[in-house]
Amino acid sequence: MAELLIEHPPTYQPERDYICDVMFGEFLGMEYQTIIGDDPDRTVVSVRGDSTGRRLVLHDAFFSTPHEEWLTEDSLPRRPLDRWMLPDAFRDTPKALLSIPVIYGECISENCYYEEFDHDIRLGLDILGSAFFMLTRYEEVVKSDRDEHDRFPAAASLAYQEAFLERPIINEYLEILWTCLKRLWPGLERKQRQYQVVLSHDVDQVFSVIGSSLVHVARNVVGDMIKRKDAGLALRRMSAFASSGSKREELDPNATFDFIMDTSDKHGCRSAFYFMAADRRSRFDDGYPIEGGHARRLLQHIAARGHEIGFHASYNAFCDQVLARAELSRLCEAMDGEHGSQKLLGGRQHYLRWEAPLTWRIWDELGLVYDSTVGFPYDPGFRAGISYQYPVFDVLERTKFRLIERPLLFMEASMLTPDCGDDDAQRLVECIGKYRAICRMYNGDLTILWHNGNLRSTRHKRLYEQVIATAVN
Repeated sequence: MAELLIEHPPTYQPERDYICDVMFGEFLGMEYQTIIGDDPDRTVVSVRGDSTGRRLVLHDAFFSTPHEEWLTEDSLPRRPLDRWMLPDAFRDTPKALLSIPVIYGECISENCYYEEFDHDIRLGLDILGSAFFMLTRYEEVVKSDRDEHDRFPAAASLAYQEAFLERPIINEYLEILWTCLKRLWPGLERKQRQYQVVLSHDVDQVFSVIGSSLVHVARNVVGDMIKRKDAGLALRRMSAFASSGSKREELDPNATFDFIMDTSDKHGCRSAFYFMAADRRSRFDDGYPIEGGHARRLLQHIAARGHEIGFHASYNAFCDQVLARAELSRLCEAMDGEHGSQKLLGGRQHYLRWEAPLTWRIWDELGLVYDSTVGFPYDPGFRAGISYQYPVFDVLERTKFRLIERPLLFMEASMLTPDCGDDDAQRLVECIGKYRAICRMYNGDLTILWHNGNLRSTRHKRLYEQVIATAVN
């Protein structure tokens, strides 16, 4: 296999090492070596041992930021972003790549970011700096915008403001990079990927009847009849409350786990169930007893069926390592003996509360394998600009973590309503179909979150089956 030689300026060494590793190593699967050069304005890519002297010259914009401006608003992309109409050299790239938002870069000539010579290609699009900006969520460290749950809102993101949230912009940049490499060295090969549907389920509430008082159940029954207009659900809830033991577990409206696993098995998928282990109920945490007999039997059942169990950190644990550690320990104790073969855990933060890079740092220090929180709660799309999982980086400590991010693309709660009508359901299915096509284009991952508690009604179950069938086909 050919080895690339990447010669870059001497600034921001840890940041450059990280993004080269992700783009060339993780995403393209290529052998490479980096060296420090003297040119302060460009990165030069060549192939070791190539006697022709061909080079890919990449403009260096983001990593030319003065150190006193790093992690300040002065370092953010200038808006409005320029749009680059791709030349004929890129006609074989995905059709979506007609006009590219330029996050960082500099025109080589009027309205053009590309120039090709006999032995060189010059690219004015700063692919590496822009990828670092998106993957590390750099802007979220710089900007102070937060919603009522202390989350960075989609509307504050560059992707939303420049109308490319629905596009995996870094996948697009990667295809431009690969096209340039192939034009210079046609014999190069890249990592082969396959499109996959990644299903996960935040278990905010294991059971809705078990452990609940008569008053609480009665209120929900009234809601089933009046708000949800689902007499069957009301009857099932009352029947569960009147039953005991395994029958109560079976009838509980939240006991949708076998339905979820059956659907996943049917379509060749594996579901991941993220369980909470908060020790008390609060306004935003149900606080179910993960160590109780009902929950332990459920953990054992899921493990026996070959599906994944993961960690769903509570509302306040996204910025509190002590709390997160206590909850993770509680979950691991509940898992111990039930499915000892699964030692490596990933998961997601409750309410998608996540702070860059603090939450990643906490999860990495706890030894968790992956996080799947980086998505917006109300806006489906590519928050990190990529449809691949990737290792993460702490922009404050300037350190690459072992932790992997599996970016969340779609959460059902952003579009699903209790009285979801046919038109609403159709829009949801169409949304999944759109993102399926995009992720397939790049052989990426379509990562879907669907809560077990949003599958109580027959109508919602039918919709879920339709969504999963659409996603995998």
